[in-house]
Amino acid sequence: MLKVSMPGAIVLLAPVFAAAQLAPVTNTPLPLPKALVFPNYDAVVVGKEQALEGGAYIARASDASANFYNPAGLVQSEKTALSASSAGYVYTKLTSTLSGESISSTKIDSVPGYIGAVTEMPFSDARNVRFGLSITRAVNWSPGPIDQRFDATALGFDRVNYSTAASFQTQVYQVAAAWAPVEDHSIRLGLGVGLAQTSYNSNTTVSGALTSEGQPSQFMQTIRSNGTDSALLFTVGAQWDVARGVTVGMYFRPPGLELWNSSLVTTESANIGATSSSGEYFRDEGGIFRYKLPLEAGIGAAYSFGVFELEGDLRYHEAVAQYTLYQSNVPFQVLTASSNAPNTITTASPPLVKYAAKRVFNVALGGRARIGHIATAHAGFNTAMSPVGDPDNSPLRASDLFGFTGGVDFQFKNLGFSLGAGYQFGKTAAQTSILGNTTIGQAEISLQSISVFYAISYEF
Repeated sequence: MLKVSMPGAIVLLAPVFAAAQLAPVTNTPLPLPKALVFPNYDAVVVGKEQALEGGAYIARASDASANFYNPAGLVQSEKTALSASSAGYVYTKLTSTLSGESISSTKIDSVPGYIGAVTEMPFSDARNVRFGLSITRAVNWSPGPIDQRFDATALGFDRVNYSTAASFQTQVYQVAAAWAPVEDHSIRLGLGVGLAQTSYNSNTTVSGALTSEGQPSQFMQTIRSNGTDSALLFTVGAQWDVARGVTVGMYFRPPGLELWNSSLVTTESANIGATSSSGEYFRDEGGIFRYKLPLEAGIGAAYSFGVFELEGDLRYHEAVAQYTLYQSNVPFQVLTASSNAPNTITTASPPLVKYAAKRVFNVALGGRARIGHIATAHAGFNTAMSPVGDPDNSPLRASDLFGFTGGVDFQFKNLGFSLGAGYQFGKTAAQTSILGNTTIGQAEISLQSISVFYAISYEF
C-alpha cells in the first residue's frame, strides 16, 4: 500500500502555479505548495497470496480476492470463503536533494486494505455460479504529518515554519457474480458493480518572519480542505484455461459514472507589517470537488509447472482531459489596513483548480513455489507510474513508483494466513524551484517505504 510523505523544505520552495492553488498569494511572501498527494493507480496490492506477488493475479484469481482482481475467478471457489488483508507497519523515508535534509516517519495502519467474501447461489447447489462481495482500499495515501522549521536566511527570510498533513483514498464497495458456461469451467466470465468513493483531505500552514527595507513583517497562510466524490463502477472479466498449465485473463472497466460530491474548504492568509497589514479569508461548504476515474483494462497470462506458478499482467488506464478538480462560487474577502489610510474590504475571484491525467501502463510480475504440504513462498514486482499529466501545473504530485513484494502463506484445511513484506521506491523529476525572480536550484525528491503485509482467510 502506498504510504509516503514529503519533506517540507522542498515542497515549500517548489514552483506553484495559479492552476495549482486554492488561494491568491498576494498577502504572503511564500505561496502554499501543491497538495502532498501521489494519485498513482495500481500502487495498492491486496489478498492473502496476491499481495505477496505484486498483484499479478488477473489470470489466476480464484478466491474472494477475485472481487478485486478479476470477478470471473470467483467461480473457481469450491466453498463459501472469507478473506481480509492489510499493510500493517509502514516505514517511510524521503530525501530532498535541494534542502539536503532527510525526513523519516513511521505509522501503523489498522484499516484493512481488503475484505471480501465468495459464496454459492442462494438456495441452489449450482457449481457453475458464484457471487462475491468486497470492500477494497484501491488507493491509499495517508502519511504521517510534517512539522518543521528551516533556515531560509539566504532568501531574505528571518524564519520559515511549515506544517502539513494530507490523505487521499479511493474505497470501492462491490458486488460481483461469476459464471462458467462450460462444464469443465475452463472458460469463466464475471461482472462486478461497485461504488467508488474518493476522499481528499489536507491541512497546510506556512508562516514566518522577514525584514523588508528595515521593517519587520510576520506572515501566515493556511488552508484546510476536504472533498468526497462518489462514482458508479462496472467491471467485466474473463478467464480461459487455454491448455494444461496455461491460463489467460482480462478485465475491462469503463470510466466511473459520477453520482454525487461534497467539499469544505477554508483558507486564511495574513501579512502584518510595521505600518500596514493585509489579509484574506475564504470558506465554502458547497464547492464542487470532482475526481474522475478513467477507463481501465488489464490482461494477464499465467503458466504452472510442477510446484511453480508464474504470471505477468499489463494494466492500462486511459488519459483524462483537463477538468475542474475544485470550483467555488464564493469570492475571497480581502482586508487591507494601513496607518496612513482607512481600512478597505474588497473581494477576489473564487478559487478554481484544474487537473488532467495522462495515459498509464503498469506491469505486475509474480510467482510462487510450494515448499511443503501447507506452505508456499511468493515473490513479485509491480509498477505504479504517475498519471499526473502536467507535473509543473498539476495540483497533485508526480512520481513513478516501483515495488517488490514477497512472503509465505500457510493453508490448512479451512484456515489460511500469510505474512510478507513490500518495498516501494520512486522519485520526482528534477525541477527548477523559483521564488519570485530567484532561482533556488534543482529540486528532486526520492522516497522509500517498507510495508509488512498480513492476511487471513477461512473456508466454510
